Amino acid sequence: MATIQENRKNGKLVSYKFTACVGRDAAGKQIRYYRTWTPPREYAPAKARKYAQLEAALWEQAIRKHGINSAQMPDSAAARCAEKTDFCAFITDTWLPIQVCNGSKKPKTEDFYKSMTKLICKYFDGWFLQDIRPIDIQKYLIYLRTEYTGKSGKPLTAKTLSHQYSTLHLIFGYAEQQELISKNPMRKVNAPKKEKRPVDALTQAQAQRFFQCLHDCPLDFQCMLHLLITTGIRRGECLGLKWKDIDARAATLNIARNVTYTVKSGTIVSSPKTAAGIRTVPLLGATLSLLQSYRNQQCSAHPGINLDEVFLFPSSTDLFHPRDPNAVTRKVKRFMCRSGLPDMSPHDLRHSCATLLLNNGADVKSVQAILGHANASTTLNFYVKADLQQMKTAADKLGTAFGL
Repeated sequence: MATIQENRKNGKLVSYKFTACVGRDAAGKQIRYYRTWTPPREYAPAKARKYAQLEAALWEQAIRKHGINSAQMPDSAAARCAEKTDFCAFITDTWLPIQVCNGSKKPKTEDFYKSMTKLICKYFDGWFLQDIRPIDIQKYLIYLRTEYTGKSGKPLTAKTLSHQYSTLHLIFGYAEQQELISKNPMRKVNAPKKEKRPVDALTQAQAQRFFQCLHDCPLDFQCMLHLLITTGIRRGECLGLKWKDIDARAATLNIARNVTYTVKSGTIVSSPKTAAGIRTVPLLGATLSLLQSYRNQQCSAHPGINLDEVFLFPSSTDLFHPRDPNAVTRKVKRFMCRSGLPDMSPHDLRHSCATLLLNNGADVKSVQAILGHANASTTLNFYVKADLQQMKTAADKLGTAFGL
Protein backbone atom coordinates (compact mmCIF):
# COMPACT_ATOMS: atom_id res chain seq x y z
CA MET A 1 0.00 0.00 0.00
CA ALA A 2 1.29 3.46 -0.91
CA THR A 3 2.62 5.55 1.96
CA ILE A 4 1.40 9.12 2.34
CA GLN A 5 3.53 11.95 3.71
CA GLU A 6 2.34 15.49 4.42
CA ASN A 7 4.33 18.39 2.97
CA ARG A 8 3.98 21.53 5.10
CA LYS A 9 5.15 25.10 4.68
CA ASN A 10 5.16 27.44 7.69
CA GLY A 11 3.11 24.83 9.52
CA LYS A 12 0.41 24.79 6.84
CA LEU A 13 -0.41 21.72 4.75
CA VAL A 14 0.43 22.35 1.06
CA SER A 15 0.57 18.90 -0.52
CA TYR A 16 1.00 15.15 -0.03
CA LYS A 17 3.83 12.94 -1.24
CA PHE A 18 2.85 9.42 -2.28
CA THR A 19 5.39 6.58 -2.33
CA ALA A 20 4.66 3.15 -3.80
CA CYS A 21 6.96 0.13 -3.74
CA VAL A 22 6.17 -2.28 -6.58
CA GLY A 23 8.88 -4.90 -6.07
CA ARG A 24 12.64 -5.27 -6.39
CA ASP A 25 15.03 -5.03 -9.30
CA ALA A 26 17.64 -7.65 -10.34
CA ALA A 27 20.04 -6.35 -7.66
CA GLY A 28 17.41 -6.75 -4.97
CA LYS A 29 16.86 -2.99 -4.63
CA GLN A 30 13.29 -1.80 -4.04
CA ILE A 31 11.56 -0.16 -7.01
CA ARG A 32 9.79 2.94 -5.74
CA TYR A 33 7.56 5.46 -7.47
CA TYR A 34 6.67 8.91 -6.22
CA ARG A 35 3.95 11.45 -6.78
CA THR A 36 2.99 14.81 -5.25
CA TRP A 37 -0.71 15.61 -4.89
CA THR A 38 -2.09 19.03 -3.89
CA PRO A 39 -5.56 19.06 -2.30
CA PRO A 40 -8.07 21.84 -3.16
CA ARG A 41 -7.68 24.87 -0.88
CA GLU A 42 -11.19 24.65 0.52
CA TYR A 43 -10.63 21.14 1.94
CA ALA A 44 -10.46 20.84 5.73
CA PRO A 45 -7.46 18.77 6.98
CA ALA A 46 -9.60 15.67 7.66
CA LYS A 47 -11.20 15.83 4.21
CA ALA A 48 -7.84 16.45 2.51
CA ARG A 49 -6.41 13.38 4.22
CA LYS A 50 -9.40 11.27 3.18
CA TYR A 51 -9.09 12.21 -0.48
CA ALA A 52 -5.31 11.90 -0.39
CA GLN A 53 -5.80 8.26 0.59
CA LEU A 54 -8.23 7.76 -2.31
CA GLU A 55 -5.88 9.45 -4.81
CA ALA A 56 -2.92 7.41 -3.57
CA ALA A 57 -4.86 4.14 -3.90
CA LEU A 58 -5.97 4.97 -7.47
CA TRP A 59 -2.45 6.01 -8.42
CA GLU A 60 -0.87 2.85 -7.02
CA GLN A 61 -3.53 0.70 -8.69
CA ALA A 62 -2.75 2.31 -12.06
CA ILE A 63 0.98 1.66 -11.64
CA ARG A 64 0.53 -2.01 -10.75
CA LYS A 65 -2.05 -2.61 -13.46
CA HIS A 66 0.14 -1.02 -16.15
CA GLY A 67 3.19 -3.03 -15.11
CA ILE A 68 5.73 -0.22 -15.20
CA ASN A 69 9.25 -1.63 -15.14
CA SER A 70 12.42 -0.16 -13.75
CA ALA A 71 13.47 1.25 -17.11
CA GLN A 72 10.51 3.65 -17.12
CA MET A 73 10.41 6.96 -15.32
CA PRO A 74 8.66 6.81 -11.91
CA ASP A 75 5.28 8.53 -11.88
CA SER A 76 5.58 9.04 -15.65
CA ALA A 77 2.77 11.11 -17.15
CA ALA A 78 3.19 9.23 -20.42
CA ALA A 79 2.69 5.92 -18.58
CA ARG A 80 -0.51 7.16 -16.96
CA CYS A 81 -1.84 8.38 -20.30
CA ALA A 82 -1.08 4.99 -21.84
CA GLU A 83 -3.18 3.33 -19.15
CA LYS A 84 -6.73 2.56 -20.33
CA THR A 85 -9.32 3.99 -17.92
CA ASP A 86 -13.00 3.14 -18.17
CA PHE A 87 -14.61 6.54 -18.85
CA CYS A 88 -17.86 5.93 -16.98
CA ALA A 89 -16.04 4.40 -14.00
CA PHE A 90 -13.75 7.44 -13.92
CA ILE A 91 -16.79 9.74 -13.78
CA THR A 92 -18.75 7.83 -11.12
CA ASP A 93 -15.86 6.53 -8.96
CA THR A 94 -13.34 9.37 -9.23
CA TRP A 95 -14.60 12.66 -10.68
CA LEU A 96 -17.96 12.80 -8.89
CA PRO A 97 -16.65 11.77 -5.41
CA ILE A 98 -13.57 14.01 -5.53
CA GLN A 99 -14.72 17.05 -7.49
CA VAL A 100 -18.47 17.21 -6.81
CA CYS A 101 -19.70 15.09 -3.89
CA ASN A 102 -16.88 16.20 -1.59
CA GLY A 103 -18.87 18.21 0.95
CA SER A 104 -18.04 21.60 -0.56
CA LYS A 105 -21.01 21.72 -2.96
CA LYS A 106 -24.67 22.22 -2.15
CA PRO A 107 -26.95 19.16 -2.48
CA LYS A 108 -28.73 20.81 -5.40
CA THR A 109 -25.39 21.19 -7.22
CA GLU A 110 -24.50 17.56 -6.53
CA ASP A 111 -27.86 16.44 -7.93
CA PHE A 112 -27.34 18.64 -11.00
CA TYR A 113 -24.00 17.03 -11.93
CA LYS A 114 -25.28 13.53 -11.20
CA SER A 115 -28.12 14.23 -13.63
CA MET A 116 -25.73 15.60 -16.28
CA THR A 117 -23.36 12.62 -16.02
CA LYS A 118 -26.14 10.00 -16.30
CA LEU A 119 -26.68 10.98 -19.93
CA ILE A 120 -22.94 11.12 -20.64
CA CYS A 121 -22.37 7.65 -19.14
CA LYS A 122 -25.29 6.18 -21.07
CA TYR A 123 -23.83 7.34 -24.40
CA PHE A 124 -20.16 6.57 -23.64
CA ASP A 125 -20.77 3.24 -21.90
CA GLY A 126 -17.83 0.91 -22.63
CA TRP A 127 -15.51 3.70 -23.85
CA PHE A 128 -12.01 4.31 -22.48
CA LEU A 129 -11.18 7.83 -21.32
CA GLN A 130 -7.97 7.93 -23.37
CA ASP A 131 -9.78 6.89 -26.60
CA ILE A 132 -12.33 9.72 -26.70
CA ARG A 133 -11.43 12.25 -29.39
CA PRO A 134 -12.86 15.73 -30.09
CA ILE A 135 -14.84 14.31 -33.03
CA ASP A 136 -16.50 11.75 -30.71
CA ILE A 137 -17.66 14.53 -28.40
CA GLN A 138 -18.92 16.55 -31.38
CA LYS A 139 -20.96 13.54 -32.50
CA TYR A 140 -22.37 13.21 -28.98
CA LEU A 141 -23.49 16.86 -28.93
CA ILE A 142 -25.07 16.46 -32.38
CA TYR A 143 -26.91 13.37 -31.13
CA LEU A 144 -28.26 15.36 -28.17
CA ARG A 145 -29.34 18.19 -30.45
CA THR A 146 -30.98 16.12 -33.20
CA GLU A 147 -31.96 12.66 -31.91
CA TYR A 148 -32.21 12.53 -28.13
CA THR A 149 -35.58 12.94 -26.40
CA GLY A 150 -36.24 12.87 -22.68
CA LYS A 151 -38.91 11.01 -20.72
CA SER A 152 -41.48 13.60 -21.80
CA GLY A 153 -40.63 12.96 -25.45
CA LYS A 154 -39.25 16.48 -25.86
CA PRO A 155 -35.76 17.25 -27.25
CA LEU A 156 -33.01 18.67 -25.08
CA THR A 157 -33.16 22.45 -24.53
CA ALA A 158 -30.30 24.67 -25.66
CA LYS A 159 -29.58 25.46 -22.01
CA THR A 160 -29.23 21.78 -21.06
CA LEU A 161 -27.04 21.16 -24.10
CA SER A 162 -24.79 23.97 -22.88
CA HIS A 163 -24.70 22.36 -19.42
CA GLN A 164 -23.67 19.04 -21.00
CA TYR A 165 -20.79 20.77 -22.78
CA SER A 166 -19.64 22.50 -19.56
CA THR A 167 -19.81 19.25 -17.58
CA LEU A 168 -17.67 17.42 -20.15
CA HIS A 169 -15.17 20.29 -20.02
CA LEU A 170 -14.85 19.85 -16.24
CA ILE A 171 -14.51 16.06 -16.47
CA PHE A 172 -11.81 16.06 -19.14
CA GLY A 173 -10.09 19.05 -17.51
CA TYR A 174 -9.75 17.07 -14.28
CA ALA A 175 -8.49 14.01 -16.18
CA GLU A 176 -5.83 16.19 -17.82
CA GLN A 177 -4.90 17.71 -14.44
CA GLN A 178 -4.38 14.21 -13.03
CA GLU A 179 -2.29 13.33 -16.12
CA LEU A 180 -4.63 10.53 -17.18
CA ILE A 181 -4.82 12.15 -20.63
CA SER A 182 -2.20 14.30 -22.31
CA LYS A 183 -4.63 16.94 -23.62
CA ASN A 184 -8.20 17.98 -22.93
CA PRO A 185 -10.16 17.10 -26.12
CA MET A 186 -12.80 19.73 -25.27
CA ARG A 187 -10.38 22.45 -26.40
CA LYS A 188 -11.14 21.45 -29.98
CA VAL A 189 -14.91 21.27 -29.50
CA ASN A 190 -16.89 24.45 -30.05
CA ALA A 191 -19.43 25.36 -27.39
CA PRO A 192 -23.09 25.05 -28.46
CA LYS A 193 -24.70 28.33 -29.39
CA LYS A 194 -26.77 29.75 -26.58
CA GLU A 195 -30.38 30.35 -27.44
CA LYS A 196 -31.36 33.81 -26.25
CA ARG A 197 -35.04 33.78 -25.44
CA PRO A 198 -37.04 36.67 -24.03
CA VAL A 199 -37.91 36.20 -20.38
CA ASP A 200 -41.49 35.52 -19.37
CA ALA A 201 -42.78 38.57 -17.51
CA LEU A 202 -46.11 40.18 -16.76
CA THR A 203 -47.08 43.28 -18.72
CA GLN A 204 -48.21 46.43 -16.94
CA ALA A 205 -51.88 45.46 -17.45
CA GLN A 206 -51.33 41.87 -16.33
CA ALA A 207 -49.48 43.06 -13.23
CA GLN A 208 -52.48 45.28 -12.41
CA ARG A 209 -54.78 42.25 -12.61
CA PHE A 210 -52.29 40.22 -10.55
CA PHE A 211 -52.56 42.69 -7.65
CA GLN A 212 -56.36 42.82 -7.91
CA CYS A 213 -56.66 39.03 -7.67
CA LEU A 214 -54.46 38.86 -4.54
CA HIS A 215 -57.33 40.00 -2.33
CA ASP A 216 -59.04 36.62 -2.74
CA CYS A 217 -56.03 34.70 -1.37
CA PRO A 218 -55.26 33.70 2.24
CA LEU A 219 -53.13 36.31 4.02
CA ASP A 220 -49.92 34.21 4.05
CA PHE A 221 -50.17 33.55 0.31
CA GLN A 222 -50.92 37.24 -0.37
CA CYS A 223 -47.70 38.13 1.45
CA MET A 224 -45.70 35.53 -0.48
CA LEU A 225 -46.94 36.70 -3.88
CA HIS A 226 -46.47 40.35 -2.91
CA LEU A 227 -42.86 39.67 -1.92
CA LEU A 228 -42.09 37.70 -5.08
CA ILE A 229 -43.32 40.39 -7.47
CA THR A 230 -42.29 43.54 -5.58
CA THR A 231 -38.84 42.50 -4.32
CA GLY A 232 -37.77 40.06 -7.07
CA ILE A 233 -36.45 37.56 -4.54
CA ARG A 234 -35.97 33.96 -5.64
CA ARG A 235 -38.42 31.27 -4.55
CA GLY A 236 -35.89 29.69 -2.18
CA GLU A 237 -34.91 33.07 -0.72
CA CYS A 238 -38.57 33.84 -0.04
CA LEU A 239 -39.08 30.53 1.76
CA GLY A 240 -35.87 31.08 3.74
CA LEU A 241 -37.16 34.31 5.30
CA LYS A 242 -37.61 34.53 9.07
CA TRP A 243 -39.49 37.25 10.90
CA LYS A 244 -36.22 38.65 12.24
CA ASP A 245 -35.22 39.44 8.63
CA ILE A 246 -37.86 42.17 8.37
CA ASP A 247 -36.92 45.65 9.58
CA ALA A 248 -40.26 47.44 9.87
CA ARG A 249 -38.69 50.78 10.82
CA ALA A 250 -36.36 50.88 7.83
CA ALA A 251 -38.92 49.10 5.61
CA THR A 252 -36.30 46.64 4.42
CA LEU A 253 -35.88 42.90 4.03
CA ASN A 254 -32.65 41.02 4.74
CA ILE A 255 -31.94 38.05 2.44
CA ALA A 256 -29.69 35.58 4.26
CA ARG A 257 -30.97 32.06 3.47
CA ASN A 258 -32.10 29.90 0.58
CA VAL A 259 -34.34 26.82 0.65
CA THR A 260 -33.95 23.98 -1.83
CA TYR A 261 -35.32 20.47 -2.19
CA THR A 262 -33.67 17.25 -3.35
CA VAL A 263 -35.09 13.74 -3.33
CA LYS A 264 -32.17 12.46 -1.26
CA SER A 265 -31.96 15.23 1.35
CA GLY A 266 -35.49 16.68 1.37
CA THR A 267 -35.95 20.38 2.19
CA ILE A 268 -32.62 22.06 2.96
CA VAL A 269 -31.86 25.55 4.31
CA SER A 270 -28.54 26.98 3.13
CA SER A 271 -26.96 30.24 2.01
CA PRO A 272 -28.19 32.18 -1.06
CA LYS A 273 -27.13 31.17 -4.57
CA THR A 274 -24.18 33.63 -4.73
CA ALA A 275 -22.34 36.01 -2.38
CA ALA A 276 -24.26 38.87 -4.00
CA GLY A 277 -27.44 37.05 -2.98
CA ILE A 278 -26.89 38.09 0.65
CA ARG A 279 -28.45 41.53 0.48
CA THR A 280 -30.96 44.01 1.87
CA VAL A 281 -33.88 45.07 -0.33
CA PRO A 282 -36.53 47.77 0.19
CA LEU A 283 -40.13 46.92 1.00
CA LEU A 284 -43.09 48.81 -0.41
CA GLY A 285 -45.50 50.30 2.11
CA ALA A 286 -48.31 48.01 0.91
CA THR A 287 -46.10 44.92 1.28
CA LEU A 288 -44.98 45.96 4.76
CA SER A 289 -48.58 46.58 5.81
CA LEU A 290 -49.58 43.07 4.64
CA LEU A 291 -46.65 41.54 6.51
CA GLN A 292 -47.55 43.34 9.72
CA SER A 293 -51.13 42.02 9.47
CA TYR A 294 -49.78 38.53 8.83
CA ARG A 295 -47.44 38.75 11.84
CA ASN A 296 -50.37 39.78 14.06
CA GLN A 297 -52.26 36.75 12.76
CA GLN A 298 -49.28 34.50 13.60
CA CYS A 299 -49.00 35.98 17.10
CA SER A 300 -52.67 35.25 17.77
CA ALA A 301 -52.39 31.70 16.42
CA HIS A 302 -49.21 30.92 18.39
CA PRO A 303 -49.25 32.84 21.69
CA GLY A 304 -46.11 32.67 23.79
CA ILE A 305 -43.81 31.84 20.84
CA ASN A 306 -41.01 34.25 19.92
CA LEU A 307 -41.63 34.65 16.20
CA ASP A 308 -38.17 36.05 15.38
CA GLU A 309 -36.73 32.58 14.66
CA VAL A 310 -39.90 31.36 12.94
CA PHE A 311 -40.06 31.11 9.15
CA LEU A 312 -42.50 33.50 7.47
CA PHE A 313 -43.84 30.61 5.44
CA PRO A 314 -43.36 27.49 7.59
CA SER A 315 -44.43 23.94 6.84
CA SER A 316 -47.86 22.87 8.06
CA THR A 317 -46.33 20.77 10.84
CA ASP A 318 -43.38 22.82 12.13
CA LEU A 319 -43.04 26.60 12.51
CA PHE A 320 -39.28 26.25 12.49
CA HIS A 321 -39.14 24.35 9.20
CA PRO A 322 -39.81 25.96 5.78
CA ARG A 323 -42.29 24.83 3.14
CA ASP A 324 -41.47 22.56 0.23
CA PRO A 325 -40.36 24.81 -2.69
CA ASN A 326 -41.99 22.56 -5.29
CA ALA A 327 -45.36 22.73 -3.52
CA VAL A 328 -45.12 26.54 -3.60
CA THR A 329 -44.47 26.52 -7.36
CA ARG A 330 -47.56 24.38 -7.94
CA LYS A 331 -49.65 26.75 -5.79
CA VAL A 332 -48.41 29.83 -7.68
CA LYS A 333 -49.20 28.21 -11.02
CA ARG A 334 -52.73 27.36 -9.87
CA PHE A 335 -53.25 30.97 -8.79
CA MET A 336 -52.06 32.30 -12.17
CA CYS A 337 -54.39 29.94 -14.04
CA ARG A 338 -57.36 30.71 -11.79
CA SER A 339 -56.78 34.46 -12.25
CA GLY A 340 -56.69 34.28 -16.05
CA LEU A 341 -53.00 35.18 -16.13
CA PRO A 342 -50.13 33.54 -18.09
CA ASP A 343 -48.80 30.21 -16.76
CA MET A 344 -45.89 31.46 -14.67
CA SER A 345 -43.66 30.13 -11.91
CA PRO A 346 -42.28 32.04 -8.90
CA HIS A 347 -39.12 32.68 -10.92
CA ASP A 348 -41.20 34.31 -13.66
CA LEU A 349 -42.52 36.70 -11.01
CA ARG A 350 -38.88 37.58 -10.30
CA HIS A 351 -38.47 38.34 -14.01
CA SER A 352 -41.67 40.38 -13.87
CA CYS A 353 -40.34 42.46 -10.97
CA ALA A 354 -37.14 43.29 -12.86
CA THR A 355 -38.96 44.10 -16.10
CA LEU A 356 -41.56 46.30 -14.39
CA LEU A 357 -38.87 48.16 -12.42
CA LEU A 358 -36.86 48.93 -15.57
CA ASN A 359 -39.93 49.85 -17.62
CA ASN A 360 -40.93 52.30 -14.91
CA GLY A 361 -37.62 54.13 -14.85
CA ALA A 362 -35.42 52.25 -12.36
CA ASP A 363 -31.69 52.30 -13.14
CA VAL A 364 -29.87 49.07 -14.00
CA LYS A 365 -27.48 49.23 -11.01
CA SER A 366 -30.35 49.44 -8.51
CA VAL A 367 -32.20 46.57 -10.17
CA GLN A 368 -28.98 44.51 -10.11
CA ALA A 369 -28.66 45.10 -6.34
CA ILE A 370 -32.33 44.28 -5.69
CA LEU A 371 -32.15 41.01 -7.65
CA GLY A 372 -28.80 40.01 -6.17
CA HIS A 373 -27.02 39.61 -9.51
CA ALA A 374 -23.25 39.34 -9.14
CA ASN A 375 -22.74 41.33 -12.37
CA ALA A 376 -24.74 44.12 -13.99
CA SER A 377 -24.22 42.34 -17.33
CA THR A 378 -26.65 39.64 -16.17
CA THR A 379 -29.30 42.26 -15.52
CA LEU A 380 -28.61 43.97 -18.85
CA ASN A 381 -28.60 40.77 -20.90
CA PHE A 382 -31.78 39.39 -19.38
CA TYR A 383 -34.03 42.35 -18.90
CA VAL A 384 -32.94 45.47 -20.71
CA LYS A 385 -34.55 45.66 -24.13
CA ALA A 386 -35.86 48.63 -26.03
CA ASP A 387 -39.22 48.69 -27.78
CA LEU A 388 -40.03 50.90 -30.78
CA GLN A 389 -41.52 53.67 -28.61
CA GLN A 390 -38.43 53.78 -26.40
CA MET A 391 -36.21 54.01 -29.48
CA LYS A 392 -38.32 56.87 -30.87
CA THR A 393 -38.06 58.70 -27.55
CA ALA A 394 -34.28 58.26 -27.56
CA ALA A 395 -34.06 59.55 -31.15
CA ASP A 396 -36.23 62.57 -30.26
CA LYS A 397 -33.86 63.43 -27.41
CA LEU A 398 -30.95 63.48 -29.85
CA GLY A 399 -32.95 65.73 -32.20
CA THR A 400 -33.84 68.10 -29.37
CA ALA A 401 -30.20 68.33 -28.25
CA PHE A 402 -29.06 69.48 -31.68
CA GLY A 403 -32.19 71.37 -32.75
CA LEU A 404 -32.99 68.90 -35.53
